[in-house]
Amino acid sequence: MEVALKRIGLDGLYVTAAGRLDLDSAVEYGTKIKDFIEDSEEAILDVTLDFSEITFISSFGLKVILEIYKQLKAQNGALKLKNVSEQLKNSFKMVGFDKFLVFE
Repeated sequence: MEVALKRIGLDGLYVTAAGRLDLDSAVEYGTKIKDFIEDSEEAILDVTLDFSEITFISSFGLKVILEIYKQLKAQNGALKLKNVSEQLKNSFKMVGFDKFLVFE
């Protein structure tokens, strides 16, 4: 899975990827995002994950999203998911993520 990270403004990060967020790809996806946040000289507090080309998310992918959310929340940051298909949105709702995640 190819993951593209783009800094937006002073404290923002926009993430795009394509394909499936399953056991193999979710590790790479999460690691790249977490490392970028931790290694950034300026604090990143506003992360947007673009799901327009994500076709599937496994329970492991959901775990990675939760880890990113917790990392940002600990820094008073925010995580937004953009362009999430209804099928994927239902996966987030089934596990209760819709209670704390922001969907645009």
